[in-house]
Amino acid sequence: MTRTQLNRGIIALASMAALAAPALAATGGMVSGQGALSTDPGRTFSVSAHINADGTASGRATLVNKAFTGENGKAPYLLQVDISCGKMLDDHTAILGGSTKRTNDPSLVDAVFFSVQDNGEPGANKDKVSRAYFWDNDPNTQGPPSACLNSTLSDVPLETIVSGNINVK
Repeated sequence: MTRTQLNRGIIALASMAALAAPALAATGGMVSGQGALSTDPGRTFSVSAHINADGTASGRATLVNKAFTGENGKAPYLLQVDISCGKMLDDHTAILGGSTKRTNDPSLVDAVFFSVQDNGEPGANKDKVSRAYFWDNDPNTQGPPSACLNSTLSDVPLETIVSGNINVK
């Protein structure tokens, strides 16, 4: 994965910060799951979050990418996110945002955004998750995790998982 791929959608996310927050869904939700986006060389994820109707959220997510070394050349790439923002798009799709809690790439410390979709059981080859998208590629600036409220699936596009399961309730 290149830095360009990792930071895709940054301009759209930065532009959204200037927009008024859209109306939120009337209900909150729960997101949980783990799995893999690829089998070789392996991109795995786990997520557990509670989304409140007001757009606040609490939880954690972890991403491990064995193919990405990041700026410091250390593999696998590790990202842990403290989730603080969330919105339910429908009964089975959510967009989440948070802050980098831990990473082994010092250039990727910022607000992080991603989406999940539960398409039934079992989740392999049905459920979807996006890659992690960062506010920008400048470690000296911090974007607001609350920008997830202005995000759409075109900002954080979904990919089908090859193993695991995602639950959105």
